[in-house]
Amino acid sequence: MRLRFFVAGLAALLATVGAGRPAAAQSDQPTIDLVVGAGRPLRVALDEKTQIKSVGQAVTGTITEPVYAYDRIVIDVGAKVRGHVSKIDSGSKLVRARAYMGGNLSPTKHATLQFDTLILAEGHEMPIDTVVKGGIPNVTRKFAGGSKSPRKEPAATNDDANPTLASRARGEISQRKEEAIAGAKQAVSDAKQKVRDTFSQIKSLREPGQMSKLKDAAVQQLPYHPQYIAKGTVYDAELSSPVSFGSAVPADAAPAGTKPAPDSVLTARLATTLDSSKTPRGTPFEAVLTEPVFSEDHHVILPEGTKLTGEVTLARPARKFHRNGQLRFLFQNVQVPNQQPMPLLGALHSVDASDDDHVAVDDEGGATLENSKTRFIAPALSLMTLHASVEHDGHSFADPDGDGTIKNAGHGAGSRGMGGFIGMGLIGAAVSQITRPVGIAMGAYGAAKTMYSNVLGKGREVTFEADTPIQVRLAPGTLETEK
Repeated sequence: MRLRFFVAGLAALLATVGAGRPAAAQSDQPTIDLVVGAGRPLRVALDEKTQIKSVGQAVTGTITEPVYAYDRIVIDVGAKVRGHVSKIDSGSKLVRARAYMGGNLSPTKHATLQFDTLILAEGHEMPIDTVVKGGIPNVTRKFAGGSKSPRKEPAATNDDANPTLASRARGEISQRKEEAIAGAKQAVSDAKQKVRDTFSQIKSLREPGQMSKLKDAAVQQLPYHPQYIAKGTVYDAELSSPVSFGSAVPADAAPAGTKPAPDSVLTARLATTLDSSKTPRGTPFEAVLTEPVFSEDHHVILPEGTKLTGEVTLARPARKFHRNGQLRFLFQNVQVPNQQPMPLLGALHSVDASDDDHVAVDDEGGATLENSKTRFIAPALSLMTLHASVEHDGHSFADPDGDGTIKNAGHGAGSRGMGGFIGMGLIGAAVSQITRPVGIAMGAYGAAKTMYSNVLGKGREVTFEADTPIQVRLAPGTLETEK
């Protein structure tokens, strides 16, 4: 009996010791500090339409992109921030003079914001110190695929000792696109979908949000008008000091040298400003991963903060006749913290930009700006009103049919008013009614203004500021996992 009790007690003791070992082992695992470092931007969208009144007025915003620390989210989408207007700038004398020449007696004001409180999902408030940049309305994500099929590149052979990065990327990404085409049926389906989308946009004009935008646009035509920051305007609140979220046991790291799977999409932000007129071909640039990349067994391949480097392969500045700039850049290397850089070939897959800029990204990672298809309406209308003012504005013509009457073409107030409105808004419409020569002069000014800005003038440059969110698609079939 005693032997039986002794054996049972010994078994219980061994079980207790065995159960305690995993806990002790787990407690001995190294931890990492979950810190969002200084310089990391928080992507914030303004909660409400805000009239610019005075310095110090309160503003609130919402975090629109998750913020990671190493391998996990520490600030989730939907977290709130509070702040205030720290500065109001009315622009330079030149900017104000241009506004006055356009009939705008309320030149655009630029409000600088300051966010100082972060409110997490559970209601916990944290003080933050930020430098707020941007102020981009109508932000959308522009994906690759807006251009025609790129030209095929000849396949590389063993004789190509050192093929260029651009030719490799074009050939590989072109092959990926060709393999993704489903045939003529898919093209027909896409055409039908475009028609449905067009009708959906027409229907959406009757929604309250669209009507509110139309009313705001009408108010902005008044010589004196209030100025607002639109709801949803996106800002980058760059942290001036680090923010700590405690410590945690990190996920296991993948073996050094492991690369993501081919054709993976990485989420990052630019660390270098790229401009089609200021960053020539061959200019190096950097980007930083904002989301970690995991393997299939949930090992960390690339943690948040990993650097991506590359170079600009095409930079074409904007030119006359409204030809916009072009920009293409490719990624060449990746550097995990505390590891040696590795080759990693990738191209731009998507970019966040204002919908008003009409950014288009092609399948080779090139970016340009599309011109509005309605940009010729204003020049045509201005020329028509100018012609009406000159040819038919209050003239008395000789008796053409011999019946003894004199024909009068009318007073032309409508054409003069329209020409003045095109040139200087409501002020121009009123001034053009003073005399016929003044009306013709206002019409000529409006015609010259619209022709230059829409047809003859220089196009727009492609510019991606630092901290712009992007996605990078890795080249297919060229990256093999190294261990």
